[in-house]
Amino acid sequence: MRAIAVVNQKGGCGKTTTAINLAGFLARDARRTLVVDMDPQAHSTLGLHPHPPADSPTLFDVFARALDGGCLSLGEIALPVQDGLALAPSDVRLSAAQEALAGREGREHILSRQLRTLGSAYDYVIVDCPPGIGLLTFNALLACDEAIVPVEPSFFALDGLGKLLETFDVLARRTGHAIAWRALVTMYSGRTAFGRAVVEELRTHLAGRYYETMIRHSMKLAEAASHGRPIVSYDTRCAGFEDYRALAQEVLAMEAATGAAPSRPATASRPRLTIDGVVFSLQAPEAHRVQLVGDFNGWTADDTDMEPAGPIWTRVLKLQPGRYRYRYIVDGQWQCDPLNELCEPTPFGGDNSVLELADMPR
Repeated sequence: MRAIAVVNQKGGCGKTTTAINLAGFLARDARRTLVVDMDPQAHSTLGLHPHPPADSPTLFDVFARALDGGCLSLGEIALPVQDGLALAPSDVRLSAAQEALAGREGREHILSRQLRTLGSAYDYVIVDCPPGIGLLTFNALLACDEAIVPVEPSFFALDGLGKLLETFDVLARRTGHAIAWRALVTMYSGRTAFGRAVVEELRTHLAGRYYETMIRHSMKLAEAASHGRPIVSYDTRCAGFEDYRALAQEVLAMEAATGAAPSRPATASRPRLTIDGVVFSLQAPEAHRVQLVGDFNGWTADDTDMEPAGPIWTRVLKLQPGRYRYRYIVDGQWQCDPLNELCEPTPFGGDNSVLELADMPR
């Protein structure tokens, strides 16, 4: 089982949005996933299961009984959301946990012990942490080996990230528990020079510690949450869907390294946004040569070769916002993108794949 905390002591940076939508895509990719809502504001609960059964137990009940011989477990309070996805809900009473457990030995390890009771029931546990550093956040960090740190491109976000990294260091020194963390750029528009500069600053100073995927502004993400659904089951034709699908693919690609979930080979995807540009990828294990052509290069096959990495061929292009048509040439045979449902017929037969870009870096 792979346990990942979504954490940042700063509020309003996309923690809950990331927890909900990453979990939705992991479940779609046949990973049994549990979202643990450790925030007393209960926004993950609201965004995944807005109408829980009356008097159903929550994480507060688990914490309240944990040090008094109680036997209520995460598995018992988990509510089904959709196939492969469940939620351990929260409520405002959880805010009293720190005071109620003050001075109690072992209080920082309650969630760790609870995760062990799950056994092999889940492949992934995504823990949505509250803003700030306290008992609930320390429980999450001690229970998880990995952390996703959502960061919106702003000065205050960079300052908050620095303080969070200090917390990780203190945790490692005092408990010996090291967190494998990565920063995730959220709420990205690319429209301001300052926003782009912040992203470049992150890239420069966090080498190897950031996700290439950036999460763009998308009103559809808020709409999906208001309907109690992750974006994967709400709108498949928006930036939020594309970006969280790309993030899930990055997370899944790390499975072999963690050894915490069944490993799968890397897979191709629709073109996706990264800090370096737009990544085009095609799975063609038997091909000797794959090229990428489109109206962005005048449909010429000169200098259009993609790079192989096992069965996956990739190429990164810097593209301005706009609408593009493209095709792949596999050993001389032209074809559209099999993973892109957006296409249009050509006068010469066959289809061109269509890529619509908005709010791209310039």
